[in-house]
Formats: sequence, structure tokens, C-alpha cells
Amino acid sequence: MYASENDWYTWNYDSQQFQTVYKPYYGTIGTFKEELIKAASSTLEHCGSDKISILFSGGSESDLMLRSFLEVKKTPNVYIIRYENDYNIYDVSYAVTICSMLNVDYKIIDFNLTNFFENDADLVSELSQIDRPRALPYCKILELVDDIPIFGRGEPNPIKIENKWIQRCHEYDVGRIKYARAINKPAIAEWFKWTPGLVASYMNLKWFQNLINNQYNTTDASSTKMIGYKEAYPNLIPRNKKTGFEHIDSLINEFDAHLYKKYNGYPYRATHDRDISNWYLEITGNTVVS
Repeated sequence: MYASENDWYTWNYDSQQFQTVYKPYYGTIGTFKEELIKAASSTLEHCGSDKISILFSGGSESDLMLRSFLEVKKTPNVYIIRYENDYNIYDVSYAVTICSMLNVDYKIIDFNLTNFFENDADLVSELSQIDRPRALPYCKILELVDDIPIFGRGEPNPIKIENKWIQRCHEYDVGRIKYARAINKPAIAEWFKWTPGLVASYMNLKWFQNLINNQYNTTDASSTKMIGYKEAYPNLIPRNKKTGFEHIDSLINEFDAHLYKKYNGYPYRATHDRDISNWYLEITGNTVVS
């Protein structure tokens, strides 16, 4: 199973406390676009050029990931997930449009969220050690994809708490790779953590530096990240973040209550927080510009 290139990024439970670990990297760090392309090449080297499949949500991260593989002259298998009743028609439409723009073939996988939560989610939660309902379908989806599925997740997503910018690693984010290991299926669950250069170059974006220096009226990265992504690919299509789960809130809330009762709480919602500068120093041995 693949967590990151050469296991530079891992996690463990030191004294039963969830924590993530980043090995220092002292090599040259290119631009964000250069590191995206390097990460795509590295993925092909580790997984095999004919064995990768991209889970293409139509979101900005999966868009960047697909473009990175195309830059190295590799057109991966592309899968677009479609929920029942067109719950995620917004993202599916973007995904289809982007594939058409990039002249990339794709396959549609139909996935019934209601059936999943009624029949499969309990076991998936146990195997993945995820107690956050919205994160569970992605585990099951990786089973439905041929070869090695790759998720465009894991990008740095800093948040501002009490006037301090931190990087927060969530335990549920590593749950997808736990699930892949449990069912013995190779997968890359957090591609944006695949190489140290990719993570560090993200933090070197002009947008990122403006963000942590409070140039935007926001306390998290998500609302302005497209500004940074356009530093690498200026023709990205701006879009709002949607998941399709907005239409099944009652089902999500019901299953959330079920998990709380099942586990006597939420045992798998730990986080590991780092000051942004300390995180950059941990990865590169250098201090992030602030």
C-alpha cells in the first residue's frame, strides 16, 4: 500500500496518541507546478505506468492531479463517481467538462449513497477506523476502481485559530489507506502528500504566503486556494466546493448518531496540529517565509 514516496510521510499512535510524521527533505524544491509534475513521475515509477486510476471528482485538486499526469505524457484511467438522484450533478458536470477540455476519456461509476449507509458503512467504518460519515463512501469507492486508485487529497489546508495559523492533520484522512490495507488493495489516498517537494512547494506559493500573512479576510485556505492553484495552471476553472452530501443531511446525521452510540463517542477524530513555520521547518530544515 502506498502512503507516500519512500514513506517520507507516515503516521503512528505514540502512547496511543495519533500523530503524523514527516521526514526532513534537504533537496532542491521547485515551483509548485514543477513539483506537481515530479510527483506524477514518481507515482508512475512506484506504481507502474499502466496501473494508475484517478478518482476525478471535478474539484480543483483532482483537476491539478490529472493535468500533472498529462504533463508527463501519461493519460491515466479516469473515473467519475455519480451518486443517485444526481446528488452530485454539480461536480460531475465540472468533471465531464474538464475531461472534454483536456481530451481525456473517462468512465462513470454509479454509487448509491443511501444503499451504502444502509448496508456497507458499518463494516467500512470498522476497517478504516473512521467515525466521520462523510469520509466513509470514499473508502468503498476505491474498491470499485480497477488498478491503483489515486485520490487528490492531502493538500495543506491551514486554519487560523486565535490569530495563529496552524496545519491540522486529521486521523480520518489516513483512514482511507487503513481501509485499503485491510482489503489488500494498493491505493494512494493522499496524493498531495506523495512527495516532500510537493508539500513544501505548496507552502512557497505567493498565495500561501499572503494567506498566512493575513492578506485575505478568511480563517482557512479553502475559500482562496484557487488563487494559488492558478499560479501553476492559470486556466483552471473556478468553482465552489460541493460534495453531493448536502442532499442527504438527515441520513448523514442519523448514521453519525449511530456511530456515536456504537463506539461510545468518536474515538477516531484525533488531530495533530503544527504551527505552519514549525511544519515547514520539520519538512525542509528551513524556516517558512512569514
